Amino acid sequence: MINTNLFFNKIIFIIFLTICSFSVKAQETTDSLFTFTEEEVVQLDSIMQFQEQTIKIQNQKIELLESQINNYKLLQEQDSLHITFLNQNVNLLNDRVNLYVDLNKELRPKWYKKPALHFFLGAITVTTSAVVLNLVQ
Repeated sequence: MINTNLFFNKIIFIIFLTICSFSVKAQETTDSLFTFTEEEVVQLDSIMQFQEQTIKIQNQKIELLESQINNYKLLQEQDSLHITFLNQNVNLLNDRVNLYVDLNKELRPKWYKKPALHFFLGAITVTTSAVVLNLVQ
């Protein structure tokens, strides 16, 4: 959009200059001298300054927009990297959870390592040894 406006402004300016040059040549051949009035010179100068300023502003806009596009591309790359690292973090945390589940299975006491079982086995052993001693005497 900006490039087309700049293009059209340049074309209009070139057409304006060619028309002015043709009119100057046409008048030179008829009158042999053509002079611009001060008002016309001031008007042409102001038109040229306005066109130059417009072109300068449009070029600055183009530069700013290109830099903004580059910044958005960089931001997109950074976001992609961030998402990749977050996915890796999720995978590592899932692995950690699985390792804790395996560790919990390994550390869970076996059936023969329970204190209640030891108590009852001890009581049975003492009772059985007392009964055997009574029978032996």
